[in-house]
Amino acid sequence: RDLQNFLRCQNNKTNYNLVCETLQFLDCICGSTTGGLGLLGLYINEKNVALINQTLESLTEYCQGPCHENQNCIATHESNGIDIITALILNDINPLGKKRMDLVLELKNNASKLLLAIMESRHDSENAERILYNMRPKELVEVIKKAYMQGEVEFEDGENGEDGAASPRNVGHNIYILAHQLARHNKELQTMLKPGGQVDGDEALEFYAKHTAQIEIVRLDRTMEQIVFPVPSICEFLTKESKLRIYYTTERDEQGSKINDFFLRSEDLFNEMNWQKKLRAQPVLYWCARNMSFWSSISFNLAVLMNLLVAFFYPFKGVRGGPLEPHWSGLLWTAMLISLAIVIALPKPHGIRALIASTILRLIFSVGLQPTLFLLGAFNVCNKIIFLMSFVGNCGTFTRGYRAMVLDVEFLYHLLYLLICAMGLFVHEFFYSLLLFDLVY
Repeated sequence: RDLQNFLRCQNNKTNYNLVCETLQFLDCICGSTTGGLGLLGLYINEKNVALINQTLESLTEYCQGPCHENQNCIATHESNGIDIITALILNDINPLGKKRMDLVLELKNNASKLLLAIMESRHDSENAERILYNMRPKELVEVIKKAYMQGEVEFEDGENGEDGAASPRNVGHNIYILAHQLARHNKELQTMLKPGGQVDGDEALEFYAKHTAQIEIVRLDRTMEQIVFPVPSICEFLTKESKLRIYYTTERDEQGSKINDFFLRSEDLFNEMNWQKKLRAQPVLYWCARNMSFWSSISFNLAVLMNLLVAFFYPFKGVRGGPLEPHWSGLLWTAMLISLAIVIALPKPHGIRALIASTILRLIFSVGLQPTLFLLGAFNVCNKIIFLMSFVGNCGTFTRGYRAMVLDVEFLYHLLYLLICAMGLFVHEFFYSLLLFDLVY
Protein backbone atom coordinates (compact mmCIF):
# COMPACT_ATOMS: atom_id res chain seq x y z
CA ARG A 1 0.00 0.00 0.00
CA ASP A 2 2.92 2.35 0.69
CA LEU A 3 4.09 1.91 -2.90
CA GLN A 4 0.55 2.53 -4.16
CA ASN A 5 0.41 5.78 -2.18
CA PHE A 6 3.89 6.71 -3.43
CA LEU A 7 2.61 6.59 -7.01
CA ARG A 8 0.13 9.32 -6.06
CA CYS A 9 2.23 11.41 -3.69
CA GLN A 10 6.05 11.36 -3.34
CA ASN A 11 6.23 14.00 -0.56
CA ASN A 12 8.63 16.05 -2.66
CA LYS A 13 8.56 19.71 -3.56
CA THR A 14 6.97 18.70 -6.86
CA ASN A 15 4.65 15.70 -6.72
CA TYR A 16 3.69 13.66 -9.76
CA ASN A 17 0.33 11.98 -9.38
CA LEU A 18 0.84 8.95 -11.63
CA VAL A 19 -2.65 7.68 -10.82
CA CYS A 20 -4.27 10.77 -12.33
CA GLU A 21 -1.77 10.82 -15.20
CA THR A 22 -2.62 7.21 -16.09
CA LEU A 23 -6.34 7.99 -15.93
CA GLN A 24 -5.88 11.02 -18.17
CA PHE A 25 -3.87 8.87 -20.58
CA LEU A 26 -6.82 6.47 -20.79
CA ASP A 27 -9.07 9.48 -21.35
CA CYS A 28 -6.97 10.65 -24.29
CA ILE A 29 -6.33 7.31 -25.97
CA CYS A 30 -10.04 6.45 -25.97
CA GLY A 31 -10.91 9.76 -27.61
CA SER A 32 -13.33 10.97 -24.96
CA THR A 33 -11.77 14.45 -25.11
CA THR A 34 -13.68 14.85 -28.37
CA GLY A 35 -16.90 14.46 -26.39
CA GLY A 36 -18.12 11.19 -27.90
CA LEU A 37 -18.16 8.27 -25.46
CA GLY A 38 -20.51 6.41 -27.78
CA LEU A 39 -17.85 6.48 -30.51
CA LEU A 40 -15.24 4.44 -28.63
CA GLY A 41 -15.06 1.98 -31.51
CA LEU A 42 -13.59 4.65 -33.77
CA TYR A 43 -10.60 5.12 -31.47
CA ILE A 44 -10.01 1.55 -30.29
CA ASN A 45 -8.38 -0.77 -32.81
CA GLU A 46 -6.03 -3.75 -32.97
CA LYS A 47 -2.98 -1.50 -32.76
CA ASN A 48 -3.81 0.24 -29.48
CA VAL A 49 -6.06 -2.28 -27.70
CA ALA A 50 -3.09 -3.89 -25.92
CA LEU A 51 -2.06 -0.46 -24.60
CA ILE A 52 -5.59 0.20 -23.31
CA ASN A 53 -5.63 -3.19 -21.59
CA GLN A 54 -2.29 -2.42 -19.95
CA THR A 55 -3.64 0.94 -18.76
CA LEU A 56 -6.72 -0.70 -17.24
CA GLU A 57 -4.58 -3.35 -15.53
CA SER A 58 -2.22 -0.66 -14.15
CA LEU A 59 -5.12 1.32 -12.71
CA THR A 60 -6.45 -1.88 -11.14
CA GLU A 61 -3.07 -2.50 -9.50
CA TYR A 62 -3.01 1.08 -8.24
CA CYS A 63 -6.16 0.70 -6.15
CA GLN A 64 -6.75 -2.98 -5.38
CA GLY A 65 -5.72 -4.38 -2.05
CA PRO A 66 -7.41 -1.96 -1.25
CA CYS A 67 -5.82 1.49 -1.39
CA HIS A 68 -8.72 3.80 -0.51
CA GLU A 69 -6.87 6.99 -1.42
CA ASN A 70 -6.16 5.80 -4.95
CA GLN A 71 -9.73 4.53 -5.26
CA ASN A 72 -11.03 8.00 -4.41
CA CYS A 73 -8.50 9.59 -6.74
CA ILE A 74 -9.79 7.58 -9.71
CA ALA A 75 -13.48 7.86 -8.80
CA THR A 76 -13.50 11.61 -8.15
CA HIS A 77 -11.11 12.76 -10.89
CA GLU A 78 -12.44 15.51 -13.13
CA SER A 79 -11.66 13.58 -16.33
CA ASN A 80 -14.04 11.16 -18.02
CA GLY A 81 -12.09 8.17 -16.70
CA ILE A 82 -14.94 6.41 -14.88
CA ASP A 83 -17.32 7.12 -17.75
CA ILE A 84 -14.86 5.59 -20.23
CA ILE A 85 -14.45 2.46 -18.12
CA THR A 86 -18.23 2.15 -17.83
CA ALA A 87 -18.65 2.69 -21.57
CA LEU A 88 -16.11 -0.07 -22.32
CA ILE A 89 -18.42 -2.50 -20.50
CA LEU A 90 -21.77 -1.28 -21.83
CA ASN A 91 -21.01 -0.36 -25.45
CA ASP A 92 -20.42 -2.51 -28.50
CA ILE A 93 -16.91 -1.65 -29.65
CA ASN A 94 -17.20 -1.85 -33.42
CA PRO A 95 -15.67 -2.40 -35.94
CA LEU A 96 -13.10 -4.17 -33.70
CA GLY A 97 -15.83 -6.42 -32.26
CA LYS A 98 -16.77 -7.74 -35.69
CA LYS A 99 -13.21 -8.88 -36.45
CA ARG A 100 -11.66 -9.64 -33.03
CA MET A 101 -14.33 -10.28 -30.41
CA ASP A 102 -11.68 -11.87 -28.18
CA LEU A 103 -9.94 -8.49 -27.82
CA VAL A 104 -13.23 -6.76 -27.00
CA LEU A 105 -14.00 -9.39 -24.34
CA GLU A 106 -10.58 -8.85 -22.80
CA LEU A 107 -11.27 -5.11 -22.64
CA LYS A 108 -14.64 -5.65 -20.95
CA ASN A 109 -13.06 -8.12 -18.54
CA ASN A 110 -10.32 -5.69 -17.47
CA ALA A 111 -12.80 -2.81 -17.23
CA SER A 112 -15.10 -4.80 -14.91
CA LYS A 113 -12.11 -5.81 -12.74
CA LEU A 114 -11.08 -2.17 -12.43
CA LEU A 115 -14.55 -1.06 -11.30
CA LEU A 116 -14.59 -3.88 -8.75
CA ALA A 117 -11.17 -2.76 -7.49
CA ILE A 118 -12.46 0.82 -7.12
CA MET A 119 -15.27 -0.47 -4.85
CA GLU A 120 -13.19 -3.05 -2.95
CA SER A 121 -13.58 -2.99 0.85
CA ARG A 122 -15.70 0.17 0.77
CA HIS A 123 -18.20 0.71 3.56
CA ASP A 124 -19.60 3.86 1.98
CA SER A 125 -21.56 4.28 -1.24
CA GLU A 126 -19.72 7.22 -2.83
CA ASN A 127 -17.70 5.31 -5.43
CA ALA A 128 -20.61 2.98 -6.25
CA GLU A 129 -22.90 5.97 -6.80
CA ARG A 130 -20.27 7.59 -9.05
CA ILE A 131 -20.13 4.41 -11.16
CA LEU A 132 -23.92 4.19 -11.30
CA TYR A 133 -24.26 7.86 -12.29
CA ASN A 134 -23.94 7.19 -16.03
CA MET A 135 -24.86 3.50 -15.97
CA ARG A 136 -28.44 2.41 -16.56
CA PRO A 137 -29.21 -0.86 -14.71
CA LYS A 138 -31.10 -2.31 -17.67
CA GLU A 139 -28.09 -1.85 -19.96
CA LEU A 140 -25.80 -3.60 -17.48
CA VAL A 141 -28.13 -6.59 -17.17
CA GLU A 142 -28.44 -6.79 -20.97
CA VAL A 143 -24.63 -6.96 -21.28
CA ILE A 144 -24.59 -9.86 -18.80
CA LYS A 145 -27.24 -11.76 -20.76
CA LYS A 146 -25.54 -11.05 -24.08
CA ALA A 147 -22.20 -12.38 -22.83
CA TYR A 148 -23.88 -15.53 -21.53
CA MET A 149 -25.71 -16.15 -24.81
CA GLN A 150 -22.49 -15.64 -26.74
CA GLY A 151 -20.86 -18.26 -24.52
CA GLU A 152 -23.76 -20.62 -25.26
CA VAL A 153 -23.23 -20.20 -29.01
CA GLU A 154 -19.50 -20.93 -28.68
CA PHE A 155 -20.26 -24.01 -26.59
CA GLU A 156 -22.69 -25.35 -29.20
CA ASP A 157 -20.12 -24.70 -31.94
CA GLY A 158 -17.66 -26.92 -30.06
CA GLU A 159 -15.29 -24.15 -29.02
CA ASN A 160 -13.77 -24.32 -25.55
CA GLY A 161 -15.39 -21.26 -24.06
CA GLU A 162 -15.00 -22.18 -20.40
CA ASP A 163 -11.24 -22.29 -19.89
CA GLY A 164 -10.12 -18.89 -21.19
CA ALA A 165 -10.07 -16.02 -18.70
CA ALA A 166 -11.71 -13.78 -21.33
CA SER A 167 -14.25 -16.31 -22.58
CA PRO A 168 -17.73 -14.78 -23.03
CA ARG A 169 -19.23 -16.66 -20.10
CA ASN A 170 -16.38 -15.75 -17.73
CA VAL A 171 -16.53 -12.10 -18.78
CA GLY A 172 -20.28 -12.14 -18.22
CA HIS A 173 -19.67 -13.62 -14.78
CA ASN A 174 -17.26 -10.82 -13.82
CA ILE A 175 -19.79 -8.23 -14.97
CA TYR A 176 -22.50 -10.07 -12.99
CA ILE A 177 -20.36 -9.83 -9.83
CA LEU A 178 -19.88 -6.12 -10.54
CA ALA A 179 -23.66 -5.74 -10.87
CA HIS A 180 -24.13 -7.76 -7.67
CA GLN A 181 -21.88 -5.32 -5.79
CA LEU A 182 -23.57 -2.28 -7.31
CA ALA A 183 -27.03 -3.69 -6.54
CA ARG A 184 -26.42 -3.01 -2.84
CA HIS A 185 -26.75 0.68 -3.69
CA ASN A 186 -29.48 0.49 -6.33
CA LYS A 187 -32.85 -1.17 -5.70
CA GLU A 188 -33.80 -1.23 -9.38
CA LEU A 189 -30.65 -3.18 -10.27
CA GLN A 190 -31.20 -5.46 -7.27
CA THR A 191 -34.68 -6.34 -8.54
CA MET A 192 -33.51 -6.93 -12.11
CA LEU A 193 -30.77 -9.33 -11.00
CA LYS A 194 -33.20 -11.67 -9.25
CA PRO A 195 -33.79 -14.85 -11.32
CA GLY A 196 -37.45 -14.94 -12.25
CA GLY A 197 -37.78 -11.19 -12.35
CA GLN A 198 -37.15 -11.00 -16.09
CA VAL A 199 -38.71 -13.08 -18.86
CA ASP A 200 -35.96 -12.93 -21.48
CA GLY A 201 -32.48 -14.15 -20.59
CA ASP A 202 -33.57 -15.58 -17.25
CA GLU A 203 -31.32 -18.56 -17.84
CA ALA A 204 -28.23 -16.32 -17.71
CA LEU A 205 -29.16 -14.78 -14.35
CA GLU A 206 -30.02 -18.20 -12.90
CA PHE A 207 -26.71 -19.64 -14.09
CA TYR A 208 -24.62 -16.80 -12.66
CA ALA A 209 -26.57 -16.74 -9.38
CA LYS A 210 -26.02 -20.48 -9.01
CA HIS A 211 -22.29 -20.16 -9.76
CA THR A 212 -21.63 -17.19 -7.48
CA ALA A 213 -20.68 -17.64 -3.82
CA GLN A 214 -19.59 -15.41 -0.97
CA ILE A 215 -17.58 -15.67 2.22
CA GLU A 216 -16.90 -13.29 5.07
CA ILE A 217 -13.35 -12.44 6.11
CA VAL A 218 -11.98 -10.43 9.02
CA ARG A 219 -9.45 -7.75 8.09
CA LEU A 220 -6.45 -6.79 10.22
CA ASP A 221 -8.43 -3.85 11.63
CA ARG A 222 -11.07 -6.40 12.84
CA THR A 223 -13.66 -5.26 10.31
CA MET A 224 -15.71 -7.94 8.61
CA GLU A 225 -15.93 -7.90 4.84
CA GLN A 226 -17.98 -9.90 2.37
CA ILE A 227 -16.06 -11.39 -0.57
CA VAL A 228 -18.05 -12.40 -3.66
CA PHE A 229 -16.40 -14.77 -6.13
CA PRO A 230 -17.32 -16.97 -9.12
CA VAL A 231 -17.61 -20.72 -8.63
CA PRO A 232 -16.01 -22.48 -11.65
CA SER A 233 -18.25 -24.93 -13.49
CA ILE A 234 -15.80 -27.75 -12.81
CA CYS A 235 -16.76 -27.58 -9.11
CA GLU A 236 -20.05 -29.25 -10.08
CA PHE A 237 -18.06 -32.45 -10.53
CA LEU A 238 -16.93 -32.58 -6.89
CA THR A 239 -18.70 -35.59 -5.38
CA LYS A 240 -20.76 -35.56 -2.21
CA GLU A 241 -18.41 -38.16 -0.67
CA SER A 242 -15.39 -35.90 -1.24
CA LYS A 243 -17.19 -32.91 0.29
CA LEU A 244 -18.03 -34.91 3.41
CA ARG A 245 -14.51 -36.34 3.61
CA ILE A 246 -12.97 -32.87 3.44
CA TYR A 247 -15.49 -31.49 5.94
CA TYR A 248 -14.83 -34.18 8.55
CA THR A 249 -11.12 -34.98 8.06
CA THR A 250 -9.51 -31.58 7.42
CA GLU A 251 -7.25 -30.86 10.40
CA ARG A 252 -7.12 -27.60 12.33
CA ASP A 253 -3.90 -25.68 12.94
CA GLU A 254 -2.80 -23.98 16.16
CA GLN A 255 -5.20 -21.09 15.53
CA GLY A 256 -8.09 -23.51 14.99
CA SER A 257 -8.20 -22.84 11.24
CA LYS A 258 -8.71 -25.54 8.61
CA ILE A 259 -7.44 -23.36 5.77
CA ASN A 260 -3.84 -24.63 5.68
CA ASP A 261 -4.78 -28.30 5.49
CA PHE A 262 -7.52 -27.53 2.99
CA PHE A 263 -5.09 -25.84 0.62
CA LEU A 264 -2.70 -28.78 0.95
CA ARG A 265 -5.51 -30.96 -0.40
CA SER A 266 -6.65 -28.53 -3.09
CA GLU A 267 -4.47 -30.01 -5.85
CA ASP A 268 -5.86 -33.51 -5.23
CA LEU A 269 -9.40 -32.11 -5.24
CA PHE A 270 -8.79 -30.30 -8.52
CA ASN A 271 -7.38 -33.47 -10.11
CA GLU A 272 -10.40 -35.38 -8.84
CA MET A 273 -12.81 -32.85 -10.37
CA ASN A 274 -11.00 -33.06 -13.70
CA TRP A 275 -11.20 -36.84 -13.54
CA GLN A 276 -14.91 -36.71 -12.69
CA LYS A 277 -15.45 -34.57 -15.78
CA LYS A 278 -13.69 -37.19 -17.95
CA LEU A 279 -15.57 -39.98 -16.17
CA ARG A 280 -18.84 -38.88 -17.78
CA ALA A 281 -17.53 -40.36 -21.05
CA GLN A 282 -17.37 -43.86 -19.44
CA PRO A 283 -21.00 -44.73 -18.60
CA VAL A 284 -20.38 -48.06 -16.78
CA LEU A 285 -17.60 -46.76 -14.54
CA TYR A 286 -19.53 -43.55 -13.94
CA TRP A 287 -22.63 -45.51 -12.90
CA CYS A 288 -20.55 -47.53 -10.42
CA ALA A 289 -18.83 -44.41 -9.09
CA ARG A 290 -22.07 -42.44 -8.76
CA ASN A 291 -23.55 -45.11 -6.47
CA MET A 292 -20.53 -45.47 -4.18
CA SER A 293 -22.54 -44.72 -1.03
CA PHE A 294 -25.10 -47.35 -2.04
CA TRP A 295 -22.42 -50.06 -2.44
CA SER A 296 -20.93 -49.05 0.91
CA SER A 297 -24.34 -49.32 2.60
CA ILE A 298 -24.93 -52.80 1.13
CA SER A 299 -21.49 -53.96 2.28
CA PHE A 300 -22.07 -52.74 5.83
CA ASN A 301 -25.55 -54.28 6.11
CA LEU A 302 -24.29 -57.62 4.79
CA ALA A 303 -21.43 -57.59 7.30
CA VAL A 304 -23.88 -57.04 10.18
CA LEU A 305 -26.28 -59.73 8.89
CA MET A 306 -23.54 -62.35 8.41
CA ASN A 307 -22.13 -61.66 11.87
CA LEU A 308 -25.60 -62.08 13.40
CA LEU A 309 -26.02 -65.44 11.64
CA VAL A 310 -22.59 -66.60 12.83
CA ALA A 311 -23.21 -65.35 16.39
CA PHE A 312 -26.59 -67.09 16.80
CA PHE A 313 -26.17 -70.30 14.81
CA TYR A 314 -22.47 -71.27 14.84
CA PRO A 315 -21.55 -74.15 14.66
CA PHE A 316 -23.81 -74.86 11.71
CA LYS A 317 -23.74 -78.65 11.90
CA GLY A 318 -26.73 -78.76 14.21
CA VAL A 319 -28.71 -76.26 12.16
CA ARG A 320 -30.84 -77.75 9.38
CA GLY A 321 -33.02 -75.85 6.97
CA GLY A 322 -35.41 -78.75 6.40
CA PRO A 323 -38.76 -78.58 4.67
CA LEU A 324 -41.31 -76.20 6.12
CA GLU A 325 -44.91 -77.07 6.75
CA PRO A 326 -46.98 -76.29 3.64
CA HIS A 327 -48.85 -73.32 5.09
CA TRP A 328 -45.62 -71.70 6.42
CA SER A 329 -43.87 -72.32 3.12
CA GLY A 330 -46.83 -70.83 1.23
CA LEU A 331 -46.84 -67.82 3.54
CA LEU A 332 -43.13 -67.24 2.88
CA TRP A 333 -43.57 -67.54 -0.90
CA THR A 334 -46.53 -65.15 -0.71
CA ALA A 335 -44.46 -62.62 1.25
CA MET A 336 -41.70 -62.86 -1.37
CA LEU A 337 -44.07 -62.34 -4.29
CA ILE A 338 -45.93 -59.46 -2.62
CA SER A 339 -42.69 -57.66 -1.70
CA LEU A 340 -41.38 -58.24 -5.25
CA ALA A 341 -44.56 -56.72 -6.71
CA ILE A 342 -44.25 -53.73 -4.37
CA VAL A 343 -40.60 -53.21 -5.37
CA ILE A 344 -41.51 -53.32 -9.08
CA ALA A 345 -44.49 -50.99 -8.68
CA LEU A 346 -43.07 -48.66 -6.01
CA PRO A 347 -39.32 -49.13 -5.51
CA LYS A 348 -39.15 -47.83 -1.95
CA PRO A 349 -36.45 -48.79 0.64
CA HIS A 350 -38.95 -50.55 2.94
CA GLY A 351 -40.20 -52.76 0.11
CA ILE A 352 -36.64 -53.66 -0.91
CA ARG A 353 -35.75 -54.59 2.69
CA ALA A 354 -38.87 -56.78 2.95
CA LEU A 355 -37.94 -58.55 -0.30
CA ILE A 356 -34.36 -59.16 0.85
CA ALA A 357 -35.48 -60.47 4.27
CA SER A 358 -38.08 -62.85 2.80
CA THR A 359 -35.60 -64.08 0.15
CA ILE A 360 -32.91 -64.83 2.77
CA LEU A 361 -35.44 -66.71 4.94
CA ARG A 362 -36.58 -68.66 1.88
CA LEU A 363 -32.96 -69.58 1.10
CA ILE A 364 -32.25 -70.68 4.68
CA PHE A 365 -35.21 -73.06 4.70
CA SER A 366 -34.63 -74.24 1.13
CA VAL A 367 -30.84 -74.85 0.94
CA GLY A 368 -29.73 -74.49 4.58
CA LEU A 369 -28.02 -71.86 6.71
CA GLN A 370 -24.40 -72.56 5.74
CA PRO A 371 -24.99 -72.42 1.94
CA THR A 372 -27.00 -69.22 2.47
CA LEU A 373 -24.12 -67.70 4.44
CA PHE A 374 -21.76 -68.73 1.63
CA LEU A 375 -23.99 -67.04 -0.94
CA LEU A 376 -24.16 -63.87 1.17
CA GLY A 377 -20.37 -63.90 1.54
CA ALA A 378 -19.88 -64.34 -2.21
CA PHE A 379 -22.31 -61.51 -2.89
CA ASN A 380 -20.44 -59.32 -0.39
CA VAL A 381 -17.12 -60.00 -2.16
CA CYS A 382 -18.66 -59.04 -5.53
CA ASN A 383 -20.23 -55.94 -3.99
CA LYS A 384 -16.91 -54.89 -2.44
CA ILE A 385 -15.16 -55.29 -5.80
CA ILE A 386 -17.78 -53.00 -7.36
CA PHE A 387 -17.28 -50.59 -4.44
CA LEU A 388 -13.52 -50.53 -5.07
CA MET A 389 -14.20 -49.78 -8.74
CA SER A 390 -16.48 -46.92 -7.72
CA PHE A 391 -13.94 -45.63 -5.18
CA VAL A 392 -11.13 -45.64 -7.72
CA GLY A 393 -13.53 -44.22 -10.32
CA ASN A 394 -14.59 -41.38 -8.03
CA CYS A 395 -11.10 -40.36 -6.98
CA GLY A 396 -9.24 -41.28 -10.19
CA THR A 397 -6.65 -43.01 -7.99
CA PHE A 398 -5.14 -45.11 -10.78
CA THR A 399 -4.48 -42.02 -12.91
CA ARG A 400 -1.91 -40.87 -10.32
CA GLY A 401 0.25 -44.01 -10.68
CA TYR A 402 0.91 -47.07 -8.52
CA ARG A 403 2.91 -45.12 -5.95
CA ALA A 404 -0.07 -42.88 -5.18
CA MET A 405 -2.33 -45.94 -4.89
CA VAL A 406 0.05 -47.63 -2.42
CA LEU A 407 0.27 -44.46 -0.32
CA ASP A 408 -3.50 -43.88 -0.33
CA VAL A 409 -4.54 -45.04 3.16
CA GLU A 410 -8.25 -45.11 2.36
CA PHE A 411 -7.70 -47.26 -0.75
CA LEU A 412 -5.53 -49.68 1.25
CA TYR A 413 -8.23 -49.89 3.93
CA HIS A 414 -10.89 -50.93 1.41
CA LEU A 415 -8.46 -53.39 -0.19
CA LEU A 416 -7.87 -54.99 3.24
CA TYR A 417 -11.65 -55.07 3.77
CA LEU A 418 -12.03 -57.02 0.51
CA LEU A 419 -9.30 -59.46 1.60
CA ILE A 420 -11.11 -60.11 4.91
CA CYS A 421 -14.37 -60.71 3.00
CA ALA A 422 -12.59 -63.31 0.87
CA MET A 423 -11.01 -64.95 3.93
CA GLY A 424 -14.42 -65.17 5.62
CA LEU A 425 -15.78 -66.80 2.46
CA PHE A 426 -12.99 -69.31 1.79
CA VAL A 427 -11.11 -69.77 5.12
CA HIS A 428 -13.39 -69.40 8.17
CA GLU A 429 -16.60 -67.59 9.08
CA PHE A 430 -15.02 -65.94 12.12
CA PHE A 431 -13.10 -63.57 9.83
CA TYR A 432 -16.42 -61.81 9.23
CA SER A 433 -16.19 -60.39 12.76
CA LEU A 434 -13.27 -58.20 11.62
CA LEU A 435 -15.63 -56.45 9.20
CA LEU A 436 -17.35 -54.79 12.16
CA PHE A 437 -14.29 -52.56 12.54
CA ASP A 438 -15.95 -50.58 9.76
CA LEU A 439 -18.16 -49.14 12.52
CA VAL A 440 -15.08 -47.50 14.06
CA TYR A 441 -13.66 -46.36 10.71
